[in-house]
Amino acid sequence: MALIQFNNIYKGFSGEYVLKNISFSIDEKDKIGLIGQNGAGKTTLVKMILGEETHDCDEKNVYGTITKKGNINIGYLSQNFDLNEENTVFNEILSVYSDVLEDHKKIEILNHRLAEELDKFDEIMEELSILTVRYEKEEGYSLEYKVKQILTGLNFPQELYNQRVGDLSGGQKSRVALGKILLREPELLILDEPTNHLDINAIEWLEEFLKTYNKAFILISHDRYFLNNVVKTVYEIERKSINFYKGNFDDYVVQKEIYLSGAMKSYEKEQEKIAKMEEYIERYRAGIKSKQARGRESLLNRMEKLDNPVVNVRKIKLKFEAKRASTDKVLKIKRLTKSFEGKKIFSNLDIDVFKGDRIGLIGKNGVGKSTLLKIINDLETYDSGTIEYGEKLDIAYYDQEHQNINRNNTILEEILDSFPLSEEDARRMAGGFLFGEDEVDKKISSLSGGERARISFMKLMKDKPNLLILDEPTNHLDIYSREVLEESLEDYDGTLIIVSHDRYFLESIVNKIYHITEDGAYLFKGDYNDYKNSNKEKKEEKILTNDYEEQKKNKNRINSLVKQLEKLEEEIEKLEKNKEELLKEYEVAGRKNDVGLLMELQEKIDDKDNLIFELMEKWEEIEKELKELGN
Repeated sequence: MALIQFNNIYKGFSGEYVLKNISFSIDEKDKIGLIGQNGAGKTTLVKMILGEETHDCDEKNVYGTITKKGNINIGYLSQNFDLNEENTVFNEILSVYSDVLEDHKKIEILNHRLAEELDKFDEIMEELSILTVRYEKEEGYSLEYKVKQILTGLNFPQELYNQRVGDLSGGQKSRVALGKILLREPELLILDEPTNHLDINAIEWLEEFLKTYNKAFILISHDRYFLNNVVKTVYEIERKSINFYKGNFDDYVVQKEIYLSGAMKSYEKEQEKIAKMEEYIERYRAGIKSKQARGRESLLNRMEKLDNPVVNVRKIKLKFEAKRASTDKVLKIKRLTKSFEGKKIFSNLDIDVFKGDRIGLIGKNGVGKSTLLKIINDLETYDSGTIEYGEKLDIAYYDQEHQNINRNNTILEEILDSFPLSEEDARRMAGGFLFGEDEVDKKISSLSGGERARISFMKLMKDKPNLLILDEPTNHLDIYSREVLEESLEDYDGTLIIVSHDRYFLESIVNKIYHITEDGAYLFKGDYNDYKNSNKEKKEEKILTNDYEEQKKNKNRINSLVKQLEKLEEEIEKLEKNKEELLKEYEVAGRKNDVGLLMELQEKIDDKDNLIFELMEKWEEIEKELKELGN
């Protein structure tokens, strides 16, 4: 069944169409990846789906139609999120269930009224019965359990549960907003760059969530690895139109190549036909065959001509060069430790960087990866340990917050402040980074994240470094810009240190990975896939090479946990049955107008629910430990 249907939709701004003749449908359980260049119209399309933008008429003044399923529930995670900053993290996510929580308050009030308003007993009991059934149906007694599952998946430590939302970082707020959207489980889920502020573990958790999501979603993302793992159809907005490709991102790449090959042949054949007609018209315009020439000219004018299927995407002109070679030893970090306000971020970090290394730093959010980069660049102090720098070292640092840019400058002013260029050459350089003549006078403070990233990359090229340090360089870049960045780094002959959660990028660029933890850094040689396989092999090797006693201990622990799990399941089942019996007694007491017994039974029911919740949490912990031991 179609949730949303677009038929012949046009949308224009300032007299020019940005979307033309758009037709598509979104059905139940569709898993759609929406891609296209920045500015292609993805956000505009989403706003029309949400009803925040109206569509326009076509060239003949005819309006298309947008139809939606009645009362459709759409959840949208945008780049800008609306949160109550006075709430704690836990309560803000729990607020998704405000209606259910309100029902719980009403149930408590009605239970108290039963003892005080005996003359309205039947009326109160009827209302209480309706509310209780609804509360049970909405699984009201497991709300806190669901919230904790989401917070755990999004890598929120328990110490942040009671943190005020207003005191969180931008990335943490983004995760709170994502958690709220996921808990709502809307019929249509729209996620705009959801991986931007997630670490790799949280991204992988979100992947699993979306794989099992039994409703429809649209994923706007430039993360190719993520798209590959979760979508089943790719919608691409290109040249004001929308094209559809079945499968994931890899399937899209193959299908588009085939489409372009066939479309190009048709286009070239038509161009050849047009050229012959034009030649005929020109040759016989005046003479014995002028009538036929005019006829062909009229026919040519009426022809609906094919567009050239090859879109020449404007790409940034990015090239990193090293002006000189460094010594073989670039960096030696020994037993490095860092704390903030008495809380340990990391300790005992040992990292060796040699000439030509292309190192990826990964680890959960909050473990200090960006802090480490700032320490290397002498922008942050450390508590203990040592850092030895090699000789002939020229360092350039890409900060994901773009602190190296003066936001009060215009684009042109920033270039002129950074490079010894004439204004004409500065404008030419800006054009190479996709800033047109009418854009160079824009204030940097008004630019998007992607535009600021382009300026930062422009400035990185200036000093021709032999050590390039990049903190989340693919954030805010579209797929085409990511490909340009990858190509430029592949050709770069210096040394790289990169913090990134973009697995496709890591797979393309790095040859070593350091997994940063609170207690140290662990080295894996190879790209991201090698890291994953190495990690898996090490876990298997650990099990295989353990001595007999260790294996026996491991096996005994697994057996013990399995027994605990079985016992918990039995206890939960028993409690559920007891609760059902209490609910039946509650109904009987209600019919007898026995207020005292009703109050007593309600208290017992609440106690059973609390016990069930506690056992479910224990069950989850044991299940998690079993998975770890199984691996």
